[in-house]
Amino acid sequence: MSEPAVGICVVTYKRPQQLLKALSWIQERTRYPNYKLYVIIDHEEDSATIGALVRSRFTDYTVEMFTSRVECVKATNRCNSIGDEPYFVYLSDDMEVEEGWLQEAMKCMQTIPNGNGLVVFKDGIQNGRNACAGLISRNYIRAHLGGIFYNEVYVHFSADTELFKKSRTRNRLRYCPTSVVWHNHWGGSGGHKSGKDVIYTGSRYLLAADRAMLRKRIQEEFR
Repeated sequence: MSEPAVGICVVTYKRPQQLLKALSWIQERTRYPNYKLYVIIDHEEDSATIGALVRSRFTDYTVEMFTSRVECVKATNRCNSIGDEPYFVYLSDDMEVEEGWLQEAMKCMQTIPNGNGLVVFKDGIQNGRNACAGLISRNYIRAHLGGIFYNEVYVHFSADTELFKKSRTRNRLRYCPTSVVWHNHWGGSGGHKSGKDVIYTGSRYLLAADRAMLRKRIQEEFR
C-alpha cells in the first residue's frame, strides 16, 4: 500500500536565504516517499525571494503569491487550499527539519481516530504547547473544524493558538517529540537561537488586537 500524499507548504516573505536553507533541509532530510512541495510568498513584490528561487537548484515545487501583503494568517491559510493531498504540513521559512521528521509525524497521525487530526512537532520552543507549525488532515478541517484551518478573525498572531486549543478539546491533537522541526527563531535556544526578526517587526502592532480577539474567542468557546 502506498503512503498517503502529503503537501509540504513553506510560508515566506523577504527572507530568501532562510527559505533556500529550509527547502534544502526538506529535500535532503525528508525520506517520506509521497510528498509535494509548495512555497507560499506573502506578497508578489518580494522580488528577492522570487529571484533566489529562479536561480536556485530547486525545480520540483509550486509557488503561490499574493498581489498585496496579507500577513501570516491569510498566507498560512493558503496551505489548506493550494493542494489536494489528504494531509499537509505548514511551516515557516525559519524552520529546520531533521531526518525522519515526516515519517514520525505520520506515525503519530495514525494514533488519532481515522488519522484525522493535528500533529505538532518538537521545535525547541513550544514543544507541543502550540501549533505554529504542524501536520494536519484536510478531512479533519472539513469534518471537525467546519472548514476553518487558520481563523482569519486574526491577522498575524493567535490563529495557531485557537487551532491548538480546539484540536486538544476534540482529542484530535498529538505532540510528536520524535518528529523534530527546529524553529530557528530569536526565542529558540542553543544553535537554533537566531537574531531579532527584522522582517516581521512591523507586524507587532497587531499583537494586542489579535490577543484581544483570542480572549474573546475563548469566552465564546470558539463557536
